[in-house]
Amino acid sequence: MESIIFLIYVIINLYFCKSQLVFSGTSGGSVSPTIMNNPCICVVAGYCSRVNGSTSSLPTDGSGLIDVRIINSGFGGSTNTGSSTSPASTGISTMVVSQSSCQAGLEVCCLSSGYRCGLRFPPIQGAPSVTFGQAPYGSYPWFALIFQQYTNIYVGSGVLIDHMHILTVAHKISNYTLTPTSLKVRLGEWNLAPATEPITPIEFNVVRIFIHPQFNSQSIANSIAILRVSPDVPLGQTPTITTGCLSTNYITGGRCWVAGYGEKAFTSGSTPTIMQHVELPIVNQVTCQNLLRSTRLGSGFILDPISFLCAGGIPGRDACTGDGGSALMCFANSQWYIAGLVAWGIGCGSSNVPGVYMNVTNYINWIQTTTIQP
Repeated sequence: MESIIFLIYVIINLYFCKSQLVFSGTSGGSVSPTIMNNPCICVVAGYCSRVNGSTSSLPTDGSGLIDVRIINSGFGGSTNTGSSTSPASTGISTMVVSQSSCQAGLEVCCLSSGYRCGLRFPPIQGAPSVTFGQAPYGSYPWFALIFQQYTNIYVGSGVLIDHMHILTVAHKISNYTLTPTSLKVRLGEWNLAPATEPITPIEFNVVRIFIHPQFNSQSIANSIAILRVSPDVPLGQTPTITTGCLSTNYITGGRCWVAGYGEKAFTSGSTPTIMQHVELPIVNQVTCQNLLRSTRLGSGFILDPISFLCAGGIPGRDACTGDGGSALMCFANSQWYIAGLVAWGIGCGSSNVPGVYMNVTNYINWIQTTTIQP
């Protein structure tokens, strides 16, 4: 008799547990379940409570003169940089079914406020140690690497913005618009060399490419692109894969960070296998334009304020060849925001020569309308 009562009790509990699963569709993707609309994610154990010359003939836009491209000779300062308001919600539904879904050293954490973009988690169990200039393992969980599907040749970098889209620069992938399936994206990577990392990176197939309609391949103006991947990225199952935040507000003041695997000096041919990162100050438009006019761009150079923003100008600290598409991330309101994407520069790491980034803030409307396309 007791066993029958116990069986009835189990059935009732299973029924009520199942009734709490609310399925909500995500645009363009598969249906994902959430628990009472409060998704659960895997976080580091113990961290859940903290989550809740003559220039007359030079082109004015830099066409043919810019170096389309991490130098890291030094970094420092606080990561509590900038200010931004009205963070954009990703609207992503995600769920970790049980503790068994989380890998060793992680635990389930259910978020009362829903899925949050731009979260960086503390080091997980078994995280490798790093040397000067190397990014700590898992510190850029929104970072995406783009490769050719069958040759594994590196194409560029990008940033994960939701469960099925990667934001990158158009000049890195415009040649693949007719053959999107020839590309793939890897998330959760840190060491490119064959190595055993605490959490295995995941690869996704590219199924569609969106290029901004006003992209100019010469001046790199409007060099914004989106890759759609398949299958859906399993957000919430690992702290090494999360999304960066989009915001319609400019990041002001402070310093931001860029990470990548680019050359250590322009045309050096030396590329790291472990992700590098560097902290850079944002440089205002007027100052940046004046500094760039002192280079080979000439006194008539005009910095497109819609397409570009600037960061850096500190000797030996810059993004460089191979970093194209990597995100310039700024920390504000306890989250990391995508301020820009590595675009171009004049050389790498020269004093008073800032690097130029795609100004993501000015393309939020295009990004949002593009990602909802079928």
